[in-house]
Amino acid sequence: MKVNGMTVIGNKFAYDGCHKIYVIESAQDEKEALHYGYKIYPIERLENIYIMSCPLRFIENWKLDKVYAAQCEEAIFCVS
Repeated sequence: MKVNGMTVIGNKFAYDGCHKIYVIESAQDEKEALHYGYKIYPIERLENIYIMSCPLRFIENWKLDKVYAAQCEEAIFCVS
């Protein structure tokens, strides 16, 4: 999967139920996300959950060093 031309590294993501979406890239990322109360979803649900999220939505990785879609930026998904 790609978001805005960037290949998504990871097969899960963390979601706060509103607008914060973080791609999970490791078991440690997942453990931390669960600790902070995020729900974990398979990456196949990313586009649908993004569409249903509030307009402040964004997609980053858990480590915060990759921005797939900045806050309020449109995300274009490509599933290969």
